[in-house]
Amino acid sequence: KDGDEFPYGQIAESEASTSWTQADSEFDFAKLEKEVVEFNQNSKYLKKGVAMMPVCFGISFTKTPMNQARSLVHVYTDGSVAVSTGAVEMGQGVNTKIAQVAESVFSMPISNVRVHTTNTLRIANTSPTAASAAADLNGKATLMACEEILQRLKEVAKELVEAESTGDISVVDGFVYRGDQKTDLDWKSLVNEAHLRRVNLSEHSHYATPGINFDWSIAKGHPFAYHVYGTAVVGVTVDCLRGIYEVDYVKNCHDFGKSMNAAVDLGQIEGGIVQGIGWMTMEELVYDDDGLLRSNALSTYKIPDIYSVPKKIETIALDTDRDNLAIFRSKAVGEPPLMYGIGAYFAIRNAVMAFSKNGSPAFDAPFTPEKVLMSLYEVT
Repeated sequence: KDGDEFPYGQIAESEASTSWTQADSEFDFAKLEKEVVEFNQNSKYLKKGVAMMPVCFGISFTKTPMNQARSLVHVYTDGSVAVSTGAVEMGQGVNTKIAQVAESVFSMPISNVRVHTTNTLRIANTSPTAASAAADLNGKATLMACEEILQRLKEVAKELVEAESTGDISVVDGFVYRGDQKTDLDWKSLVNEAHLRRVNLSEHSHYATPGINFDWSIAKGHPFAYHVYGTAVVGVTVDCLRGIYEVDYVKNCHDFGKSMNAAVDLGQIEGGIVQGIGWMTMEELVYDDDGLLRSNALSTYKIPDIYSVPKKIETIALDTDRDNLAIFRSKAVGEPPLMYGIGAYFAIRNAVMAFSKNGSPAFDAPFTPEKVLMSLYEVT
């Protein structure tokens, strides 16, 4: 809860209890548990299991110097905007969020913003696109660059529309406003006039996450900008004759902060859940007696496929808007959902325990069908 101290010394600003309570209220865990018990009483060889999985995930690189990013923004005389950052787009939607930053600051259609691929000639000394921090770091750097350019444009607009100060100037939907009054000065004309006046329409900005630190000599500090919270309810069905299983549903209440893009974030949630299920139930490293890795190809290293996807994934937003250190009070959504896959492990374990009356199996992840079968019949 708020005010609790993590083992590494950081004080929590916690949504943990809220996410747990909301998940329990929305999904009625007691009812789901009762349904599982009733099913298991009437089924000999198919057993169901259900588990709740809370998540608390710190966002930042734990190596403090890596928490920095740069952004180069150009505004062209045709009114379009180009952005270059150190973030690598690999399907996770980071470029979409960076484009949304420019769209929001300049109040223009996102189609007028182009985010270029990463290039060390434009952006040097980049941090990895990892730790769920790419959108936060590169988005903040882009925000700084866009706001600096916008301030220069406001200085020009102030003279053109005869405003008293730049505080009276705003750009909304492609037009300059003086106070609440819409003027005839549009975005493209403003940009062109600024160019004619030799105003710099480019900006390179650097962002470093403030307030984070960690002393490795005492293992204490404030290593994370913030934490992401959530709670998932996972239900499975185990075939106790063969040791195979299906994930029936994953229902989760996730702390998005104030989501910038619901479509991107939901895609990350669903993908992370499937990856987490693979991590906890399939992806096993196998070595031979000589220490040689034998599970070194997809023929021997099982990863999730379409048949591994839960029959149902339901996500509700724990809509919080604390003033954290992400973009526009959103929260990172890359890695935290991976942890919901741990719930699949415990749901399978509970189903095994409903069949075998010999107590809880020893923890051994990933809980592959082979291990499940051995647990069901106590084969060692």
